[in-house]
Formats: sequence, C-alpha cells, structure tokens
Amino acid sequence: MPAKTLYELLELSSNASPDAIRAAYERLWPRFDPDCPENAANPDVRIQFEAIKDAFLTLSNPAKRAQYDKALAARSQPAFRHVEIIEPFWTLPKLIVLAVIVVFGGGYYYKHKQEATRLATERVIAVAKAKEAEEMARSEAEQARLDMTRNQQELAAEERQRRERDVSLRQFSAEQRNQARADQVATDQQRRAESAAATQLRREEAQAANAARQQLAREKAELCRIERERYGRAYSC
Repeated sequence: MPAKTLYELLELSSNASPDAIRAAYERLWPRFDPDCPENAANPDVRIQFEAIKDAFLTLSNPAKRAQYDKALAARSQPAFRHVEIIEPFWTLPKLIVLAVIVVFGGGYYYKHKQEATRLATERVIAVAKAKEAEEMARSEAEQARLDMTRNQQELAAEERQRRERDVSLRQFSAEQRNQARADQVATDQQRRAESAAATQLRREEAQAANAARQQLAREKAELCRIERERYGRAYSC
C-alpha cells in the first residue's frame, strides 16, 4: 500500500486553501495528541501526530508546498508508457525482451523518483524542524532576557524600597528623639512650675498662719486690757 501524501494525512485535497490546511491541522491534532490520556496506550499515535505536524509545517509554507507539489506530481507520473508496435519488425521474443527491459527500467526509475521524493520530503521536514527549533531557541533566549530584566527591575525596586524604608526609620527615630526631648523639657518646666507654685503656696500659708497668730495675740491682748479695766484683773492672760 503506497504511503499517504501530506494532503491525505490532513484529509484534504491537493488544491486546499491555506485556511483549510490550518483548520484541518487544528481539527486533527487534538485527536492524535500523545499527551491525551486516551492516547497514552497507543504507541502509533505519536508517529501519526508527528506526521500530521510535519505535513502542516510543509503545506502551510508556500515555497515548501510548491516544492512538495512538484515532487508529488513527478511521483504520480506513470513509470512507463504503452509501447505501440508500429513496424512488423517487432517479433514476440523482441517484445518480451523489450517488455522486461521496460519493466525493470521503469521500476528502477519509479523507485529512484520515489526515493528522491522521500529524501526531498525528509529534507523539507528537517529544515522545518530546524527552523522551529531555532525559533524556539530564540524565543527561549528572549524570554530569558525578559526574565533577567524583570528580575533586575524587581531587585532595583526592592533596593529602592529598602532605602526609602531606612530613610523613613531614621526620620521617625529623629522625630521621636526630638519629641522625647521636647516632652522632657515640657515635663521639667511643669515640674519647676509646680515646685514654684507649691513653694509660693507654703509661703502664703506661712504668712497667713503668722498673720493669724499675730491677730490672735492682738485680740488676746485687747481682751486682757478690757478685763483689767472692767474687773481689775486679766483672767485670760
């Protein structure tokens, strides 16, 4: 049984449009995805999946598709044409010998063309895989560069935040020290004011007590004078 063409792998005709090729690939790859649980037990699924992917990579590229169509057209040509007897010179033995030569020659030519087509297809697939690998490597390198840039930016942001936090802590500590000194000064002033007020209060109390004693002494002396004048004798003294 001859091998399927790339169009047959994608279940398409040879005149399928690029959109039809992409739609066929998007329709077939989930069915043969080797990572799906239902395909895990079938070892042929990965081979079919790779064949479908290679067919898509070839047919979705206009230049590769044109080259493949040319090779496919060459492969589909008949190996030999019908030999017409136009002269009676050809006898049956000659015809048999000629037929054997044509059959073997045509078979060799067909096998040679088939092998050339296979090699050309393999080269196309290898080039597509190499290009895909190159693009993947370039994408990974770009992603690594972006990750490194993002990491550097994150480190710079963390360092800036740390510096801002240190500055804020120093400012907060300085403000706390200033506030503590201001509170201490206010406390000292309040204590001195309270001490002065207490001293003044004691002084006023002492003055009031002294005045009260003096007033009492004067009142007692006046009482004694009145008693002497009235009774001739001071009973309170």
